[in-house]
Amino acid sequence: MLNCPICESIRNREAVVQESEFWLVRKAPAQKGLDGYLYLECKRHVESWFELTPEEWADFGKGMELGVSQIASEDVRPDKLYLAAIAEKVPHLHIHIVPRYESNEKGIPHLDKALGTGFLPSP
Repeated sequence: MLNCPICESIRNREAVVQESEFWLVRKAPAQKGLDGYLYLECKRHVESWFELTPEEWADFGKGMELGVSQIASEDVRPDKLYLAAIAEKVPHLHIHIVPRYESNEKGIPHLDKALGTGFLPSP
């Protein structure tokens, strides 16, 4: 889709670390300041879970496995993985895979660093 930053990143292969047939795992920008933070993105431009084909659904688990195994292969394993899929600011279905390490703040404040303000209720 024109003017979709995720479609553009997929076309340019920016920061791709893993991929399955229908999903791509990409590193989040370093300026987020969150070690290991990844995006799982549908290769096809879809704006809703309801638009996924049966084949994309079947491959979704493989995409998640690739993202989680990428994080697990790092030198320091996180205590938790936070997942979020909102697709409001960027209307292209994608999942935020946000590792939380022992030194990170727990819960919503940590996830808020990944998503930006305005998406999650204040604690």
